Amino acid sequence: MKMGRRLLLLMIVIIMGSCSNVITEDQLIGGTWLVTNGYEDGEIGGDPVCPPFDEGLEFIDEEKVYVIDGEKEFVYRLRESDEGMEISFFNPNGEMDFLKITMENKNGFGLNGSGMIKTRNCYFEREE
Repeated sequence: MKMGRRLLLLMIVIIMGSCSNVITEDQLIGGTWLVTNGYEDGEIGGDPVCPPFDEGLEFIDEEKVYVIDGEKEFVYRLRESDEGMEISFFNPNGEMDFLKITMENKNGFGLNGSGMIKTRNCYFEREE
């Protein structure tokens, strides 16, 4: 009987872990991410609003992302919050952007702004 309970507990842990919405740096690294649409309320569509990322992004490693528009590297960080996953971009000129990030699939993610950049919304697709 104990073995059955352990097996059930293990299955629950595996299922719960596979349902996680945690985004990792490894999911973003590789290829060029191009803006293809807007992204509002979890829906892909509309006009994208995402300066300075309009021309796309290339995640270099676990800390750096190349911003094609500005032709420079930013530092980025992913973190979990009560509202889901967030990504922070740190521009070398001192500006910072904090955005909600939603991974739709392995080759697509949406960004939404908050606070002063609440209007920012864009959907990226990976070009490999």
